[in-house]
Amino acid sequence: MIKQETWCGAAIYVLENDSFAASVIPSVGNNLFRLYDKKAGRDVLRVPEHLEALTERPVRFGIPILMPPNRIYRGTFVYKGRTYRLEINQPATGHHIHGLVLKRPWQVVDRKQQDGVVSLTSRFHIFDFPELAEQYPHDLTLEVTYSLSDKGLLQKITAVNRGTDPAPFGFGVHTWFRLDGQPELWTLRVPVSAIWELNEDTMPTGRLLPLGEFAALNEGLNLGGQNLDTVFQIGNAPAEAVLAKPGYSIRYAAKGPFKQWVFYTMGEARDYICLEPYTWVSNAPNLDLDPETTGFRALAPGETLEMEIDMLITRGEPQ
Repeated sequence: MIKQETWCGAAIYVLENDSFAASVIPSVGNNLFRLYDKKAGRDVLRVPEHLEALTERPVRFGIPILMPPNRIYRGTFVYKGRTYRLEINQPATGHHIHGLVLKRPWQVVDRKQQDGVVSLTSRFHIFDFPELAEQYPHDLTLEVTYSLSDKGLLQKITAVNRGTDPAPFGFGVHTWFRLDGQPELWTLRVPVSAIWELNEDTMPTGRLLPLGEFAALNEGLNLGGQNLDTVFQIGNAPAEAVLAKPGYSIRYAAKGPFKQWVFYTMGEARDYICLEPYTWVSNAPNLDLDPETTGFRALAPGETLEMEIDMLITRGEPQ
């Protein structure tokens, strides 16, 4: 079932089945800001108390969509002789953060229910926003489809460069998972190969460091006492994380050119952890490194890039 409702005066769409209910607000970055597990009786994601909280800090709730992901130094980079100047939306540091689509409205273009799956598709076109066309002069379209099944949530992302020039393209999500105030019950298992060294502005210096104590992530790291704002390289492994506690497991897997993870607990882990798969590392266009390492890429004219992010929820023993 798909319903259009009003929440705090804003239009939202609610996707619902016997297992889950998901709420999407197209007018604020197409954020899926709530996923409620009916059978477990819990919210899976961090939920805003009201609309003002979401509009003021949209990156703090639900599944924020980032394009490009994370930070760009001084909001500026050069590609193929063209200088890009993105809005400075982090005045304290003078940098750009969290991309161009986070706060802006998306257009719902399709909704359907088929074979027990309910889906909502929304579209974002850069050229619909003159201020963005100045910063990022490419005829780029993003489409995101949220599909809810009795197993969990699937995001399908399609990026199309309809222009005549290569378009630098990075994508990520900033997903807030609840830990229910009991981080010591939860473990995070994810294959990673190295840590990006960060400077005082939380940007990669270009150095990759050994995992050290975080090598435990490959087998399962208990989140009790962890204070994470850490950027990891995935290496040749799949972009697949398992967040689990006894009797409950969330498998979060990204398919496509995802090469980096960011894990963020907003101080010592207590109520939440962000699992953030990125196609390129923060400030990738300004790093003088092999694109295979940073994830930097451009979409060729006419190119279509398809990606998926799958959230599979299991009640029972962790997988």
